[in-house]
Amino acid sequence: MPDNRYKPLPWTRLKRGVPCYLPTGAAHSPVDANSPALEVMTDYRRLMPVTISRHASLDDANRAMTLCKVQYLLVTDEQRHLLGIITEAGTRGNQPLATAHRMGIRPGELVVGHVMIDKHDDADVMHLRDVMAAKVGNVVATLKELGTPFCLVVDHDQEDHHVLCGVFSLARIQRQMGLEPQNEEIAQTFSQVVSTLGH
Repeated sequence: MPDNRYKPLPWTRLKRGVPCYLPTGAAHSPVDANSPALEVMTDYRRLMPVTISRHASLDDANRAMTLCKVQYLLVTDEQRHLLGIITEAGTRGNQPLATAHRMGIRPGELVVGHVMIDKHDDADVMHLRDVMAAKVGNVVATLKELGTPFCLVVDHDQEDHHVLCGVFSLARIQRQMGLEPQNEEIAQTFSQVVSTLGH
């Protein structure tokens, strides 16, 4: 028996010869220190973070970051537990070469798990309940106090497990405020960001 609760929406057919363009990237709305903090948070509840396995090659990690236009990937297991973070600095340049030398293996044998920043590098996170009532100025002051350009945001599920729900990036905040982002060494600062999240 058909379900009559919902009526079909109006529809039409694309016409030959009439261009149809892909959308341009949505511009971030301008913010200031008094804007709601949520306006500058990358919200993982709406936009899933880019993840990778700890067993993936560094080439795969670099390709993923390039294709997705991100500077880091979250490393997760099959149960969606956060294991760590891998950054561009950890997959390119001298750092992976030094890691391979220290481990006594060839650089081509390195995988994500060898160079990722482990989640057990103790770090601080913000809690969503505090962020929801905060302003951009509060977030910037927190990042300054922590001495890091990134900070993860967590919530709790019914069993009181941590659930990763977003991240604040000083570079993004600067862009949305119309300022020129400063270069930062992500590998060094992200070790202050990754928290020991509960399983």
